[in-house]
Order: sequence, then C-alpha cells, then structure tokens
Amino acid sequence: MGNFIFKKASAAVMAAAMVLNGAVAGVANYAVAADEIKIEFEDAEFTGDVTVEEDANASGGSMLKMTDSGTITLKVKVDKAGSYKLTFYALGIGSDKQQNLTVNGDSQGAIGIPESEKYESIAVPAIMLKEGENTITIEKSWGWSQFDYMTVTSMADSKITATQTTPSDQLATVETQSLMAYLAEVYGKNIISGQQEIYSGGPHGLETEFEYLNDLTGHYPAIRGFDYGNFCCPLFGGDDGSTDRIIDWVKNKNGIATASFHLNVPKDFENYELGTKVDWSNTTYTAKDTDFSPSKAATEGTKENEYYLSCLKTLAAEFNKLEAEGIPVIWRPLHEAEGGGGETGSWFWWGREGSAAYKQLWVYTYKTLTEDLNCHNLIWEWNSYNFATSEKWYPGDDFVDIIGYDKYSCTDWSTGSARLYHNDSPFTSTFYGIMDKYNGAKMVSMAENDSFSNPEKMQSEGAGWLYFCTWYDGGSMDTNFLSEPTFNTKEDTIAMYQSDYCITLDELPANLYSRDDVTPPDPSKTTPKTTTATTTTAPRVTTTTESDPNKTFGKVTTDADGKTTIKFPEASETVYLRVDLPEGCDYANGGLGVTIPLDGKYYWANVQWEATKSGDVKVNLIDNLLNVTLGTDEIKDEEIIEKAKEVLVKQTEFQGQVWYAANGQTALKSLDDIYISAVYVLNGESTDTTKASETTTTTSTTTISEADDVVLGDANCDGSVSIADAVLIMQSLANPSKFGEDGTDEKRITKQGSKNADCCDVGDGVTNKDALAIQKLMLKLIDKLPE
Repeated sequence: MGNFIFKKASAAVMAAAMVLNGAVAGVANYAVAADEIKIEFEDAEFTGDVTVEEDANASGGSMLKMTDSGTITLKVKVDKAGSYKLTFYALGIGSDKQQNLTVNGDSQGAIGIPESEKYESIAVPAIMLKEGENTITIEKSWGWSQFDYMTVTSMADSKITATQTTPSDQLATVETQSLMAYLAEVYGKNIISGQQEIYSGGPHGLETEFEYLNDLTGHYPAIRGFDYGNFCCPLFGGDDGSTDRIIDWVKNKNGIATASFHLNVPKDFENYELGTKVDWSNTTYTAKDTDFSPSKAATEGTKENEYYLSCLKTLAAEFNKLEAEGIPVIWRPLHEAEGGGGETGSWFWWGREGSAAYKQLWVYTYKTLTEDLNCHNLIWEWNSYNFATSEKWYPGDDFVDIIGYDKYSCTDWSTGSARLYHNDSPFTSTFYGIMDKYNGAKMVSMAENDSFSNPEKMQSEGAGWLYFCTWYDGGSMDTNFLSEPTFNTKEDTIAMYQSDYCITLDELPANLYSRDDVTPPDPSKTTPKTTTATTTTAPRVTTTTESDPNKTFGKVTTDADGKTTIKFPEASETVYLRVDLPEGCDYANGGLGVTIPLDGKYYWANVQWEATKSGDVKVNLIDNLLNVTLGTDEIKDEEIIEKAKEVLVKQTEFQGQVWYAANGQTALKSLDDIYISAVYVLNGESTDTTKASETTTTTSTTTISEADDVVLGDANCDGSVSIADAVLIMQSLANPSKFGEDGTDEKRITKQGSKNADCCDVGDGVTNKDALAIQKLMLKLIDKLPE
C-alpha cells in the first residue's frame, strides 16, 4: 500500500448526500505559501447553459453564468504535488446554491455558494494536486450561479490545531480529564478506530461487527459506539443493557465508549398524556413527523420540558452509575441538527425549529446533566457540517469539547436519486474546513462514517480526524456500512486496522483513565459559563469603589441567565452583603451557596442571609449555615458537617441566591428587583478562620454498628441512606482488601453494613445493582428499597 502502511507487530496476517461546502470567508488558520495562482472563470472551458456575461463588479469585467445545465472546467499547473487550497469567488442567484466539484476526475463532494449581491470567497482547503497540470470541474447541481475567478494557494505548511483540549465541565472527573488528555496527545498524529454497535433486536447480534473486524484484521476497534435513545424513552423503552456493556468495554477491555441519543417523541404530542405508553409506530425522532417543540423542551413549566427532563433523569442515573465506576463517555446528543443545511433542513426533531431553538436545547441539556444531575464524566461532542450556515448552530466553546462530522460519502444524489459507489476519499477538505470554521479550538472527529478511507490517503493528504466510528451493518447492501465493499473493502479494512497510523483496542495505554498529569477538579476555581442562546437579561458586573478604610470590597457578577456569582476579596468567617429591596418589600432571604470538596466528594453548603430593608447584612458563615447536602440528600452526620465548616470558612467565591420576599404577610410574586449589589469584609475580621475546628472535637475512628436490625441501603451504618452508601458498596467490590469486611480501611464495610447493602434482589449478596438502586432512590426514580 505504499510507504505510509506499516504492519503492527501484533497484527494477524491477511485473514443522504453529505456535501463538502466551503466556508464563506478566507481560511485564516492556514499558513500558506505567499505565491498564489489566479484563474478567471471566463477563461475556462464550459458546456451546456453556461455563458460569458459582462459584469463591472467582476475582477476581469466579466464572469460565467450557470443556469439550468452545464459544466465549467479549469486547468491549473503547480510546480509541486501536494495539498492546496482552492478559493472560488462566486454568488448564488436568488438563493443559496450547491454545485458538484471534481478534481482530476475524483469527486470532492459539493461546494456551497451563498446568495449575495457580491462575489463571496468559498474556500475549499486541502485539495491534493499533482505536479503539472490539474483539471478542476464544476458540474451543475442546483445551477443558477455566477463565477468570477479562482485562486490556488499551497497548504504545505498547514498545521492541525486544537487550542481547547481540556473538558468544558470544570468539575470533570480525573478519568474524564485523563481520556481528554490522551485524545489531545494523539490528535493529528494518529486516528483512533471506532465501530457503532447495532441496536438490540437488530438483524444480527450485538457483537457481529466487532467479531468481523477481529476475524478479518486481528484487532478490535478502540472505540465502541452505544446509543441511549431506547433506554431513556418513556414511551416504549427499557433497559437494553447499554450501561452494562459500556462497563464491560471500558473496565474489562480498557476501551473507549461513545454514545449518541436517538430519542423518540410522540408523533402527536399535543394530544399525548404524560406517562402513557405509546407503540413504537406512533413515535419518531424525525423533524417532519412530530409537533414536539425543542424550544419548549428547554423551557421549564411546559409539557415538553416535563417529558424531556424525565428522559434526562433516567439518563443521568446511568451516567452516575458509570461515573461511580470511573468510566467517562464521549457523549454525542442532539446530533446532525442542521441536516441538509440552513434553518429548515434538519432531519431530527431537535432541529425542527432552527438554530436558535436548537442551541437553547443544547445548553439546557448540558446544564441539566452537569449542574443539576451531577454528571461529570462526559466529553461533550457536537455535530457540525461544513455549510456556510453551520456556525449558526454552534452552542459555543463553553458547552462543547469535540466537534464531530458524520461522513456518508458513498451515496450520490446529484441526479435526484441515490447512486451508490465506492468513495474512499478521506474528506480532507471537510476536515480543514470545519477546523477553520471554529478557529481551530476543538479537536475534529469523524463521529459517524460509511467509508473510513485508508491510511495512505489520510496521511498523504493530511486528514487529521481524531477518530472514525463506522456505522453498523443494517442488513441490506445499501446499509451494510462496515462489510459491504461499496463502502469498505476488505483490503482497505485490513490496511487501516493493521497500520501503525490507526490505533486499535490493544494499543490503548494502560493508564488511559489514570494519568499522572491530571488533578482532581477544584470547585473553588470554577467560573460561570456564558450562554449563546437568546436571553433578555443583560449581564451585570458590580465593582464597588466606596472609600472606607475599614472595608475591603469584592465583586458581584450576574450573568445573562440571572445567576449571581459573589467573589469576596479574601476568606473570612464573617462577611457582609449589601442587599437592595424594592419599594413594598420589608423582608427577604436568600443564600450563599458553595461547593465543598471533602474526602474525595463534593458537597454543597447553603448559608442563609436575611434582610428587612435595603442596606448591609452581616453573615457569619458558621452561625448561618443552613445545611450541607450531597446530591439531593441533606447531610446529618455531624462529623462531616464540622469538617465542611472548616473548608467553608476558607472559601471566597459563592453563588448568590434570593429565595423569598414578602410585604408583611404577603409573599411577593417576583424576586427580579431584589439583588445583592455589593460584598465586603471588615479589615481585622478575616484572620480567624479556625473557629469551626476549635469548637468541636472529632475522632478519627468510625463507629461500627453490629445491630441485628437491617436498614436497607444503609451500607455505612450511619442511620440514613445516601449516595455515600452507594460509594462504599462500590469501593468494597472494587477493592475488597481495603474496603471489604476484612479490609484495612477504618471506614470499610462491616458485616452489618453488608446486610444493609443487599437492597436489590435481596439474598444475592452485595453487587453493583445495590449501589445502583441507592442512586435511583436518590434521584427519585424509585420510591423505596428494596428494588
């Protein structure tokens, strides 16, 4: 296969229409050679309904006009074979247009031409040209376009970049950070292999694709694709074993898991009664077959939101279970939103109301799973196309970790009907186009594909896809994306999986999820995220400049979502808030909330403040501590509370909250005009942050209960059931020498704790199912134990 193919030492012996639209703008991230070749379109060869027209706005005073048919052929000579950027200056007549592009007889997909009053630059990067003369042909697809000129520039010095390679979730687990660090380490150097598993009940078994690859190449893919759509669908779904298979793939095989979310909704949602089961035939995930509103799904108080939130809660329980096992997931929800392009081309319900509603739903999904449901083991992957309009759908850097592209290049729709053909192009131009479109900030993957090309082409063209994930064999020639030679020949599959360029399962590092160069998250250093969805509240930042030698002021920031972040100038047990109350309000209360890292867990502390008039309010963080929670559970253990107090008084950044306001005995309907306008500490009061630890004497030992009565779920025998019990169960199973009944740790599970822990399928002993049952109880997915 040429110089780029190297056999692995462990390898066995040889045993619809996705378009390549260029962005409307120059390609800023490429370091190109200074020499540029310019060719006027009026000098091209052309056929059909293509004519030369005079145009004072064109660079040479004339242009080519294509209407209902025809081709345009340009000849360009280059001194050296390599990668080049083609930039077409053209405009669409009446609307955006698409035309087909071939270079030296090889299809390059289609170029998107925007409607405009002037000629726009349409960059098509990373086109391989041979030394000498090359033939570039534009063939009519939609027609009705004008072409001014084309430039050709070298991309010999182009770089693959990703400037943001840490998780967007600032509380991402060590395992999640480790996986991201590994992905960044191999990005641009190798491609990671991946394969989507078929759905349960499909035309063949769940392992068919994976065994096919191993039998043919001697290797399994490094990434396995899953889908949580059926699992989380309240209409007909149920546990299809996805979570157990992810645990097996990651924990037992050291693989990487990615998951999508083909979530169905009722076709007739307006007349759907929440909680009702619906036959699969009356549900859909397509845009055209339902009245389900994505914008309402992201709006609290709507029926759509109640439906969607119930799905996310079911999903979160599975992600929480994976997180407890130390398993991260490359999470790809709400994919392919733009569909065929523009605001109305979506194939799926989540894109049916256009880009603004879609971004609102994405941000809602992100914040609900990470901030409300505590899923911190997710690498968020968003699907882009390379349309001129694709950027409008981008949720923003704060809510995305990887940008994926779904490549189905072996189906040609240019004649109006599907034509299957073998196209093993690595879509290099699309890769660089997407990288540039988002300023080289994120790693770019081939999140779905039919053909995965071959390593020689990928390396010679510089197609730096992070990974590929071939879709499963659907049971027919036009859907058997892995094994049908129209998509992937056996020769290409062997070449890919046996090359040093492609990373397979057996080549993933042993420390994939436990790197030494990552550290546990620090909640005190988190910063509020910006939101790209439309809002009506402007961000507000208050910096107090009042001159008082006894006071040192901090900063109050309110973001576009109305979330207030308070930053005190230094740690102090006693702090002061300046609260503004509107006319007609004589009482208000609220809180200072903060995450407390303690013994490897992240608790939430609420400190209450009260005001009877506008002005300064004194708050003692210890005396005014209202509660400490873990997830949804309030902590009762005094030892934990006292430890939390010690950490609390060292915090400087809090979330400011308003809970309640009244005029006399009448509660106010709106809290919008009540806000914290300033914060400060008094000089001389900020030095003593040890009061909490001085007032309480704690012991380093744990009382071990051996009571005869069984309290289901209370694995740590502290008298209550909480997420801590689930954690202890999993610790005892994962590390019995330390946390088992005969373990060395003083907080090990006891015999009584093991009796209590057996709360799912009582009588089968302590298993991971018991920990899961406790988590479900915490999330209110079940009402009581045993499950």
